[in-house]
Amino acid sequence: MTNETVSQSGVTSPGSRSLKQEASAVGKRTPSLHEGHISIQTQKPFTTLSAIGIGYGVTNTAVGIPLILSTAIPMGGSPQVFWGFLLMAGIGLATATTLAELISAIPHPGGQYIWVNKLAPERYRRGLSYTTAMISWIAAIATGSSGNLSVPVNAFAIVGLIHPDFVYQRWMGFVAFQLINVITCFGACFEYVLPKLSKVLLLLNVTSVGAIVITLFALSSTRITPEDFFKVVNISGWPDGVAFIIGLNGANWCFSCLDVATHLAEEIPSPGTNIPKALIWTIVVATSSGILMVLAILVNLGPVDPTDYSGIGIFYRITGSKAAVIGLWAPILFLVFASVWAVQTWQSRLAWTISRESGFPLHQHFSKTFPAPFYTPIWSLIGSAVGTALFGCLYLASELAFNSLIATGILLQYISYSIPTILVICQGRRNFRHGQFWYPKLGLLANIIMLAWTVTAFIFYCFPAYSEVLPSQMNYVSCVLVIIAMFILSLWFLYAKEHYNVKEI
Repeated sequence: MTNETVSQSGVTSPGSRSLKQEASAVGKRTPSLHEGHISIQTQKPFTTLSAIGIGYGVTNTAVGIPLILSTAIPMGGSPQVFWGFLLMAGIGLATATTLAELISAIPHPGGQYIWVNKLAPERYRRGLSYTTAMISWIAAIATGSSGNLSVPVNAFAIVGLIHPDFVYQRWMGFVAFQLINVITCFGACFEYVLPKLSKVLLLLNVTSVGAIVITLFALSSTRITPEDFFKVVNISGWPDGVAFIIGLNGANWCFSCLDVATHLAEEIPSPGTNIPKALIWTIVVATSSGILMVLAILVNLGPVDPTDYSGIGIFYRITGSKAAVIGLWAPILFLVFASVWAVQTWQSRLAWTISRESGFPLHQHFSKTFPAPFYTPIWSLIGSAVGTALFGCLYLASELAFNSLIATGILLQYISYSIPTILVICQGRRNFRHGQFWYPKLGLLANIIMLAWTVTAFIFYCFPAYSEVLPSQMNYVSCVLVIIAMFILSLWFLYAKEHYNVKEI
């Protein structure tokens, strides 16, 4: 990447071109030069396949299925897992279609907040754009924190399987959390490694899923009956319908983070066509691999035992071998670890683009991209990793507070998708200057489905998992959302209202 910066006076720094020259070279508009310095990514190492790799690497659908069984099975048994997965696949397709239409029309690494800036009425443009930007970034931090903790918690669960006397302590997860954060941050520093590694991980992900599915069928000595497959087992205390919606949270995470590919718009040729392809193919790969994993688990599980529904417990019940469980669980843990690396790329690109709009204090540093051998926004990577590290410190202080915080990640993602979608609908889809990926009727249907699900999730994901709640099991997501709203509002009035300004690039 060539690091091109232009000062307010319009003088080009040594060894770089002016933005006007760059705009002429790549056929883009000249940006306004009212704020600081702008760093433009000119390297384009990503292809559609590598964008699918990094997008699916974060979504991690099939690998995520065993990890969410403990939250899904108590809410409805096998039907919850099976029908819930298919429902979320449909909602995931609607979400991907919505994002594909927007990125096709307005390809920009900022994604959601740039779309809002283009579509919102002038009076509300800056404030609404900044709100969307911060929601997107906090969602990415929350998602990365979830992955950072998922690896050690499930790794120590293996230790518990081997040594039943082992007692997990929260400090163990905290130390592993911070180590994973540092390692994956360093791994995301090298631009030319990212596309190659994402392709390798995509291949490894697909082959690992195939190996797990075959192994579960080969080692299982039981098969579930049709009656047990469709038998609802709801121990939550909620009515079946309410429990089903609450239980969708796990499957929802398996189709989350779909905006990841949109933030590669400056790192892939023809983003208006290649990124929509990557989004739709991510859903195709996720659904096809995920349904195989779902069937491999449910068909071989036998009657659901509501007293032991952890992923490791279910694998052990199916295989009857601790060695087999370790062999199956190891690639799952590695791929979740790899997904954290992809999240580091996602959250750093968001921090980088927001900093180009002077959206953060110290934006002069966060907006810079480093020269060879990095070609990446190192300071944005470090800044985002520090945010993740702070979330990890919260886990050490209070597991309940941490869980409530990371649970907002999925809701914040949908909010950031919904704001530009509502603006498109309000101005009239017929009046929207769309790109090549555009389906007038099906696109509107996708918009409605995604918005309807956003409202539904916003309500039911704030419910506790069980109707009879202990203080240690309470769901404080609604409180955390209020705190996040207050944080963004404070940052806007204390800093961003004066400095934030989206630049045309």
